[in-house]
Amino acid sequence: MKKSAFLIVFAAAFVGVFLALQVNKLVEARRSSGEPIEWRQGTTLIPTMATSGGSAPVDFRDAAKKVIPSVVSVDQYNRIQSWFDDSQGQLRETGSGSGVILSKNGIIVTNNHVIEVANDPEHSIVDLVKVRLPDKRVLVAKVLGRDRRADLAVLKVEANDLTPIEVGDSAKLDVGQWVVAVGNPLGFDNTVSVGVVSSLGRTLGLQNSVLLDGIQTDAAINPGNSGGALTDANGQLVGINSAIASGNGGSVGIGFAIPVNTMRRVVDQIIKYGYAKYGGLGINYHPRSVEILQSPRDRDELAQMVGGTPPDHGILLTTVPPDGAAGKAGMQKWDVITDIDGHPLNDTVDLNKALGNKQPGDTVTVNFWSHGQKRSATVKLDEIRGD
Repeated sequence: MKKSAFLIVFAAAFVGVFLALQVNKLVEARRSSGEPIEWRQGTTLIPTMATSGGSAPVDFRDAAKKVIPSVVSVDQYNRIQSWFDDSQGQLRETGSGSGVILSKNGIIVTNNHVIEVANDPEHSIVDLVKVRLPDKRVLVAKVLGRDRRADLAVLKVEANDLTPIEVGDSAKLDVGQWVVAVGNPLGFDNTVSVGVVSSLGRTLGLQNSVLLDGIQTDAAINPGNSGGALTDANGQLVGINSAIASGNGGSVGIGFAIPVNTMRRVVDQIIKYGYAKYGGLGINYHPRSVEILQSPRDRDELAQMVGGTPPDHGILLTTVPPDGAAGKAGMQKWDVITDIDGHPLNDTVDLNKALGNKQPGDTVTVNFWSHGQKRSATVKLDEIRGD
């Protein structure tokens, strides 16, 4: 069985989730005042060790005490209409995830799939989002913006006395380093689990997003941990827990987190613009590009349409607006992009990986096949919205 078949995004496994009925309206996404977050930085990176006992094992009590006040439960509500109800339906809790407090005045980050209607082709936001704080307060949250591409969302609650988490640097992580996961798995608030960084730089195609440079950990992560904190042993945030690999929906010691450095960029842009910006080619491509280019029958049909034998790998373009980045570079419908900046494109995940950290105005070198000819172009990227 392919490894991707085991990837389970927590949106499909929220506690109590059964989103089989129609959703009638959305929470309005509102922008904030645009003022940037004053990120709470840590001041030391001294491992916390026990002072008693012979071998002095690592002790995570101080880290847990530091992190728990900054992790919240994020509960989603939808209007559920019965066959016997001709009104707009009753608001009912339909799922729960986690979130991390970033500022004293109520800025919270979570996963996009925590506040998105599950299995909705329109990618709708749920009708209502509530945040349960560690001190038991329950506050209604506004969705300031979201990034479906990175699976992140920014919430705002009306409060001025919250405890923001200390922010670390995911670029400094090492394989084997201790990490702490804090969240609300299976509805159990303020749950702490401990493990190590199992691997770095994981790139995974998830349900509606792509995890780039993901952090893999064996810390126990379960449904409900989505959007919660992954910290180092000092309680400094290094990642946002996002997904697990599992054959049964539970933790098997393979969890994945979005690096905090990615999160910072996305959150800063959402607060400033209302959305996250990416550099893009301005194209649409066939979702089955790989299958088509490796099918003799499909390759023959494409060759008859445009002339010449197409490559056996790449991204098959279906729409190329002439005023977009790719169109200005001479690309057109049924062309095949084979590599970007020397990185071969064997599937759509490779395309997202090649452009994932690019910003509007950046330039890339694109090699592509067009009507039987191999061509190359330097392309200045368009602005693509992450929402």
